[in-house]
Amino acid sequence: MAVVRQAASAAGLITLLAIGLAACGGSTAGSSASTAPVVRISASEYAFDPATVDVGAGPVTFEVTNAGTVEHEFEILDADDGVVDEVEGLVPGLTRDLTVDLEPGTYTYVCRIAGHEAAGMKGTLTVDG
Repeated sequence: MAVVRQAASAAGLITLLAIGLAACGGSTAGSSASTAPVVRISASEYAFDPATVDVGAGPVTFEVTNAGTVEHEFEILDADDGVVDEVEGLVPGLTRDLTVDLEPGTYTYVCRIAGHEAAGMKGTLTVDG
């Protein structure tokens, strides 16, 4: 009789754990990167493609690929030229994702490796409310 009671208790515990895990699986908390729109940016000598991007406010994932032959970086700057976020060390062929929670406004994205920005490696990012 005690063995049956222990088996029933174990089965009940397993059922409760399964229900709890299933309930957690539907949660979107902490998963903003997976639901953020993706903007693909290609960096090459000495330009970004596209050079202008329009997105909505909130989390946005930038998928930045170095399609060139030299190292690049991708920095998002606010209106005061402050760095919002960045990807450094983009060697040729490398793709990196950067998810940023953006407020409405106009931003710039640049490569600040010596001479790249001066050569025209920058773009405009407009974030709508």
